[in-house]
Amino acid sequence: MEETPRTLLAVSGVGKRFGGVQALDDVSIEFRAGEVHALLGENGAGKSTLVKIIAGVLEQDTGSVDSVGGATGDADDIAMVFQECSLIPTLSVRDNLVLALHRGGAILRRSTLEAAMRSALSRAGLDGLDLDVPVEVLPLAQQQLLEIARGLAADSRTLILDEPTATLSDVEIAKVHEVVRSLRDSGHAIVYITHRLAEVFALSDRITVMRSGRVVSSGRTSEFAMDSLVADMLGPEHRIPAPGAAPVGGGPAPDGPRLIVEGASIEHRLHGVSFEAPAGEVTAVFGQIGSGADDLVRALAGLVPLSSGIVRLGERTLTGFDRAGSQRHRVAYVSADRVVEGVFLTGDVVRNISSGALRRVSRGGVIRAAAERVLARDTATRVAFDPDRIHTQIGQLSGGNQQKIAIARALATEPVMLVLSEPTRGVDIGARAEIYAALRDLAATGVVVVVYSSDIVEIRELADRVLTLFRGCQVGDHRVDDTDDARILADILHGAAA
Repeated sequence: MEETPRTLLAVSGVGKRFGGVQALDDVSIEFRAGEVHALLGENGAGKSTLVKIIAGVLEQDTGSVDSVGGATGDADDIAMVFQECSLIPTLSVRDNLVLALHRGGAILRRSTLEAAMRSALSRAGLDGLDLDVPVEVLPLAQQQLLEIARGLAADSRTLILDEPTATLSDVEIAKVHEVVRSLRDSGHAIVYITHRLAEVFALSDRITVMRSGRVVSSGRTSEFAMDSLVADMLGPEHRIPAPGAAPVGGGPAPDGPRLIVEGASIEHRLHGVSFEAPAGEVTAVFGQIGSGADDLVRALAGLVPLSSGIVRLGERTLTGFDRAGSQRHRVAYVSADRVVEGVFLTGDVVRNISSGALRRVSRGGVIRAAAERVLARDTATRVAFDPDRIHTQIGQLSGGNQQKIAIARALATEPVMLVLSEPTRGVDIGARAEIYAALRDLAATGVVVVVYSSDIVEIRELADRVLTLFRGCQVGDHRVDDTDDARILADILHGAAA
């Protein structure tokens, strides 16, 4: 008989209420040594509240959390790697690790510290990393692995990884997965939170699905199929459109402008990229981090100047324009970083949506509150956001709803072209499908839609055409329906088709 893995962390009957909202309701889960346990659910399902209670950031109202040999939140037993990086970027790798190793004012030998750091870095796949390099110069993948190393430096046996691959390319994701498997094989319990369902089946040993603060299913990964997993996450009342579904209404797209890019270059980062993106289609730019793909879409939005090349949108030449100029030409942009560049967290939905379209809601330089509300309700509906919640502060919304409002803010400007970077990063499957539908609907009205993504599943589900880049150079230009994943990945990994 197969031996049952030892339980390292037991959650029993945990409940948590915030005011009138029951965030967790009688949640019980066991996390075992030598397992990657995927904790899944839409934004708002209760995952974040649960792991914050496990890590000791919040206190439960009912129930208990027990780790082997330690109490709730014992730093020797549990380490939390949050989705938002908790490293101090201006400090060195050494200093960030010292913060994890520090114990109650105890004085530690330098040699002891050094050995502990090197061991933690090695187990996190960072052998040979310079301890004195500032964290801010490290690639995102190395920063994410350094977060894991901090937990290992503290000898944590249970590691909670919240969206560890959300900002990474496919190659970098593979490196994180390699480290996670190694930690699992060495006897750690890994609590893995992700919205990328493909990696759940590739990486996890066990799955627990939460919905509305409750556990709705739990078991070995082999017991789940993709369809049943999605149904558990969304509930019986929620259906999502099939991948690649046609925009609502169907039929040919109305006439619209065509984006023409000729020889676009950015010194040392992008080299002679040329392509066309017609209205009525979603055109994706695909490449690893550092491939120049992100630089290209930021240049199209006027955020990065081209060193050479021509960009035309319909009859207008846009080369040399800055962000203000691109806005005058009705080019809207949605950033991958919604917190820093996408929304105002302290403002409500109404003000966020109207902030980029003040001319539409003002008269004589005075903003009209009624016009703001009408614009907010109409635009929120286009991105499947509940219009009755337009007075909610953005900071109180889930990540998926924040992203919807970032897109709605761009739509409110009535763009001729919409450029988006990683439009569904950190967004749950239900919100992701609704965002895809909104973008396809927008393209069907004759708007040019250009998307940068590092997620091949997103490319497949959203785009009509995909432009592939490798080390700043254009490799391919494919119809998504006419090519396969192997060819697309070969383009961005090796600079040549398979």
